Amino acid sequence: MPLINKIPSELTHLIRSGLPAGEDHGDLLFACKTDLAPDGRIDESMLAVTRRHLVVATRSDGAWTLTHSLSLAKIDGLTVEPLVGASALVAEVDGKSIRLLRYTHAVAQDMTDAVESLLHLIGPDGSTDHTEPVAEEPVPDWSSREAHLRTFGRLWSFCLPHWRKLVIAMVVTVAASAIDLLPPYLTMILVDQVLVDQSMFIWLPTIVALLAVSRIVHTGVTIISGRMLAVLGDRLAYDARSELLNVLQLLPLKYYDMQQTGGLMARIARDAKSIHYFWIDFAPQVVQQGLLVIGMTAVLFYLNWELALLVLIPIPAIIFASVHIKRYLMWFYGRSWDSWATFFERVNDALAGIRVVKIFAQEKRQSRDMQLENEKVFTAERNIHVRSRTVRPLLAFLVSVGGLLVLWYGGLLVQSNAMTIGMLVAFLLYLAMFYSPVQQLTGMADWIPEMMTAITRTFEVIDSPIEEYTPAGIVDVPRFEGRLQLQDVNFGYVAHQPVLKGINLHVEPGEMIGLVGHSGAGKSTLIKLMCRFYDVDDGRILIDGTDVRRMDLTQLRSQIGYVEQDPFLFSGSVADNIRFGNQEASREEIIEAAINANAHEFIVKLPDGYDTPVGERGGRLSGGERQRVAIARAILHDPRILILDEPTSALDLETEKKIQEALGRLMEGRTTLAIAHRLSTLRDADRLLVLKNGEPVELGTHEELLDRQGEYYRLVQLHTNVSSIVGVEG
Repeated sequence: MPLINKIPSELTHLIRSGLPAGEDHGDLLFACKTDLAPDGRIDESMLAVTRRHLVVATRSDGAWTLTHSLSLAKIDGLTVEPLVGASALVAEVDGKSIRLLRYTHAVAQDMTDAVESLLHLIGPDGSTDHTEPVAEEPVPDWSSREAHLRTFGRLWSFCLPHWRKLVIAMVVTVAASAIDLLPPYLTMILVDQVLVDQSMFIWLPTIVALLAVSRIVHTGVTIISGRMLAVLGDRLAYDARSELLNVLQLLPLKYYDMQQTGGLMARIARDAKSIHYFWIDFAPQVVQQGLLVIGMTAVLFYLNWELALLVLIPIPAIIFASVHIKRYLMWFYGRSWDSWATFFERVNDALAGIRVVKIFAQEKRQSRDMQLENEKVFTAERNIHVRSRTVRPLLAFLVSVGGLLVLWYGGLLVQSNAMTIGMLVAFLLYLAMFYSPVQQLTGMADWIPEMMTAITRTFEVIDSPIEEYTPAGIVDVPRFEGRLQLQDVNFGYVAHQPVLKGINLHVEPGEMIGLVGHSGAGKSTLIKLMCRFYDVDDGRILIDGTDVRRMDLTQLRSQIGYVEQDPFLFSGSVADNIRFGNQEASREEIIEAAINANAHEFIVKLPDGYDTPVGERGGRLSGGERQRVAIARAILHDPRILILDEPTSALDLETEKKIQEALGRLMEGRTTLAIAHRLSTLRDADRLLVLKNGEPVELGTHEELLDRQGEYYRLVQLHTNVSSIVGVEG
């Protein structure tokens, strides 16, 4: 969550207790919640900053524990330490490193904001005199009435294109409710007039026929209403999934860096379905049962106002209990969704990596890990269902209190001849019809949290900021010449942890630049910046003299070809994957691209040639075959700038030779940036840029860099030594 300016009262007391005697903690400037305990457990922690101190506390079993309390003036520096799947905030105090807290990537941006704010406050020169408490961003309380109204508004926006069908369905639903009012009235006439007077028996068939007709009409109207709402609900769920899928394609990569695939799949598969349930089950029931309650209330007061008042006695208690139950269950539904998301992620990993699981004989361990996640789902679902099944009988008991009072007082009225038996029977029938919708409406108290949690999470994705495809001050770019300029480029995935520092490079059209460096030097990150998967923190990247941030994103990427180290192929045929970047390509153009990529020879040997399915992620093809299909895809795309991300690593020499030949054809006349761990593949590069720890250390040709005997020379020597060892062992 974002920076906040309020902390729990018990934590305020802890802060005061952790300070030296007589020293005031000062005003709270800001605080930030994290999702891990200092020892790595999944628990809530809090970083709180006052005008004089930095305090860290961890919440366990509902109680806060103070873990660190440091004077801002004594903190010499702050660093972010990367961990596996998480990060840690480390403070330097008197020459010692103190790990303050841990956090996952889900709250990395919030911690970045906190660290940026802290850097101006720490150390002997830091000052908080002119620092004001942070203006807290409102955090939606999804159990509140206002939040539900906002969500209902969003749901209505989906329904607007189909409002005529909705109105007709609701009118039919109202008609069904009106028909429900007739049978008790006919029953009263039957008991009080027909059955007690033999001369009125001739009306018995008519009354029974009217009751039968009312039930038949009610059944028909209910079927029509149900069918209309079913179709409408399915259409709205379809619209929600369509928008969700569209947004998922437009979100930036940094969004996916902080999300689990399983969680997103859960939103598509489960949460969007809640919109269907809202319009199929919830909204019609609220309308129909609400109208019945209103109608029944009017009829009950018409029949006997004294008994009607008795009926209403438990209603305030029922409403009060329903509201509090909804808020109580909301938290449990949130935990349930989180457990389902983690479960889907675990299953997704296990199935996607099934070959790795089997090659290492880890089936039992994977099954055990999935079972642990399944147990968490079980616990979360059990907590919800046990509580909801406890609540419903209690609400039903409250409802029955009014009925008992009516039986008691109504019996007294009949004994005193103040009410006829038929009227009492009719009143009791109307009362049953009154309490049935009341019970259904109160039973929806645990529907609302479930639906609101799921629908809200759907809208969270839909409302996420997408990539800026058409920035302000956009410059229309024709077909690129291919001139690249990197000017003082700095970038880091996490603030205060730069990955690239001070990159300067000028590339002429048609020139090939090799990117060299150890693993983690920043080569792939530089490529991501070129494609605008991320934007630079400082500096500029220019193509033909235009900043890439001022270009239409589609125009930019349509002129860049990208061949990855491990290319991704979509489920479909070989031809479908080759034409992926150029959907208008003819069969002849596909074959020509495959020939130039040295792929045609193996493709024609496949069972169905170019129409052969490649399987999930291209699993039916070898690594070299997938690579050549990817090169054919890039050739058909016809880019002006080509990016090669280690395309020949982990391939045998014969396959590498074929791919090198294909790459040679692909690079002709195109500006090329190439990454390779095999330095031999870069000897033909016009120039080589050597990176070390994110900084450019050398730039020149292969021969020039060897003569300097610097970092490139060291990498070549290391590569030569490893190759010699492999040759001896082979």
